[in-house]
Amino acid sequence: DAVVVGATGTTMLPFNMLHTLMEQQVSLGGPDPTKVCRPFDRDRSGSVVAEGAAALILESWETATRRGASIYGEVVGTGSSCVVNHNHVPDRRRALVNSIRASIDEAQMSPDAIGHVHAHGLSTQRSDIEEAAAIREVFGDQTDRLPVVAAKSNVGHAGAGSGALELVASLLALKKGRLFPVLNYDHPDPDCPISAITSADVEAGESFLNLSVVPQGHASCALFRAVA
Repeated sequence: DAVVVGATGTTMLPFNMLHTLMEQQVSLGGPDPTKVCRPFDRDRSGSVVAEGAAALILESWETATRRGASIYGEVVGTGSSCVVNHNHVPDRRRALVNSIRASIDEAQMSPDAIGHVHAHGLSTQRSDIEEAAAIREVFGDQTDRLPVVAAKSNVGHAGAGSGALELVASLLALKKGRLFPVLNYDHPDPDCPISAITSADVEAGESFLNLSVVPQGHASCALFRAVA
């Protein structure tokens, strides 16, 4: 009837940091630490190591309403896909496309009904380009109007904890009705043709997609809807 779900992760401990450095582009920093993580920005230089955790209670509608719970959102669709070719080369774009479409199909929603997308937003050159391409492949011209946020610009890359942190951020945005800006998005990358949010005065909409992907080619997506 009810379970506690969540995750914790770190890319800061020596072994974890070594693992991260071996498999993806990591920023070496700059004069102002708050300006380093810049998802989808032309001048991004890599992910920023971090740590964090988040947890939620996932329960049936009947259980939640019976105990008078504050409901932040309803899970209406999920998707998961791993795409790797015969030479062991991952295709993160295709894995993300598969996951997004599976979530929307399960929810029986139209793509134009999605309020916003919470991107993985790793802030590496390759991952951001692949993710932006996946979003545009699914949403087409709607991508120009579809708000995209990325909490990693605020908190860095907490490894396995990132997906849960980002899910909580978007659920709170649904509750408050307003999105949070993507920090340091100063020079939009033409290779990442999405609508990244830079203002705190943008409506969150009534639903959102939460995207996660790993370098090995596995992606997941969850579609949440606000509850009146």
